[in-house]
Amino acid sequence: MGRFAVIGLGRFGSTLARRLYREGHEVLAIDHQAELVQAMRDDASQAVVVDVRDKGRLRALGLKDVDVAVISVGEHLEASTLAAFYLKEMGVKVVARAVSGDHGRILEAIGVNEVIYPERDMALRLADRLTHPNLLDYVALGPEYSVMELAVPASFIGRNLKDLRIRNRYQVQVVAIRDALTDTLNLIPQADYVLKDSDVLVMLGAREDLERFREVA
Repeated sequence: MGRFAVIGLGRFGSTLARRLYREGHEVLAIDHQAELVQAMRDDASQAVVVDVRDKGRLRALGLKDVDVAVISVGEHLEASTLAAFYLKEMGVKVVARAVSGDHGRILEAIGVNEVIYPERDMALRLADRLTHPNLLDYVALGPEYSVMELAVPASFIGRNLKDLRIRNRYQVQVVAIRDALTDTLNLIPQADYVLKDSDVLVMLGAREDLERFREVA
């Protein structure tokens, strides 16, 4: 079980805190608005009203003992920046939500461990899905590699993985196949697996190789 602090209980922060808590983790939920904190009373280990610009009160919460603190008060730049600065002074691992490139660069300069751009990333993922209907989802693994879910191309249906030679032809790996009808997952499928129209390919590879496979397939 992990120990997390979520600072900022708007849509993003409250959703994250609830999910972590329901997964069995210890969650400290923090916001300066009493009504948002009250709404989290049953969905967090502890929910407290604190202005994170108050260094003394932030320290008093014992945040140095959490595994990760997530700052999701992106719209309030002063609060976001000061909270990140104070938490890094305490030696806390920090993930922070940024609302602009400049905001993200400030957070990185402070030493935030990971800066996320939820709105931008969701927009880019949606744009990719709309542009490429066979693309179902992808997850970036650093600057070079990604995991991508693709509907099986029509030309692949009824053929086995060995004959398709996907790894040799495209330098990407099929790490799993998910049946969209039954939601069953076949991890590391055998070479003689025959693809069907309800299959979803879970691909791992360099981003440029995955893009090339998506265009050709």
